[in-house]
Amino acid sequence: MKCTFCLIVLAVASICSSQTQKRPNLSKFSSDQLKSCYSDKTVCGTDDVYAISDELARRLPALTTEQLVACFADWKICGVENDLGTGFAVSAEIARRGNPHELLVRYWSESDGNIRYGIVQVAYHSKTSETADFMQKVLAAGRGDEDALYWSADYLAKRCDLAGLKWLSERQGRPEGCLVWTHSVALFGKCHFRPAIPYIIDNSIHDACLNIDDEGFKDLRQFFPDSPRQFKSVEEMQNYYCARARKEGFRVQCPAD
Repeated sequence: MKCTFCLIVLAVASICSSQTQKRPNLSKFSSDQLKSCYSDKTVCGTDDVYAISDELARRLPALTTEQLVACFADWKICGVENDLGTGFAVSAEIARRGNPHELLVRYWSESDGNIRYGIVQVAYHSKTSETADFMQKVLAAGRGDEDALYWSADYLAKRCDLAGLKWLSERQGRPEGCLVWTHSVALFGKCHFRPAIPYIIDNSIHDACLNIDDEGFKDLRQFFPDSPRQFKSVEEMQNYYCARARKEGFRVQCPAD
């Protein structure tokens, strides 16, 4: 599971740092100098990795698409990670250029899992029918770990596609961090996907992430619109929805068991 708490701490630290000191102007340094500066601050005069990464991210449009794709396998080529912390900056730049057809084709013959992951991220930014078909095939093929498959499933679930919703609702726990998975849990209610009720009761109303708990309860209120609007305690609410789920034939674990 990704350390979402760590990402939040790093983000807060970055904000606090930027508020207390002026961000360095790194535009005069070459990209190679900036990449060297990650490990040797004497090159550009700062150890602010966020400032360095942001400056290199601003230069991504100058790189060719093939160079950007190579960054999926080796982030040092761009100097920018293609991950949640950067908003998948490399994939977003490729997607901005449009027409990902060649990359979607390449996915099926690509042996490097990191490149395949990056291609899925490019597709995640696209809204074409070709991309939707690609995401369906990626999810069905099941290549890679849960994190790799999550993005195709979530892409489809946002379209209320049953395959995507089914995959998300069959997880043991959750494959993503708090901020990301909160959005996914909300899709169950939005898409009226009742088969997700056992997952929500067994996982999403007991989560350490309060945002996920909130979305889980919102989903259950949509599935059971005649439920009470207030409960004396969280445990009472959990037991109530457990009982309702069991009446519909769902197998769930209840706090009272």
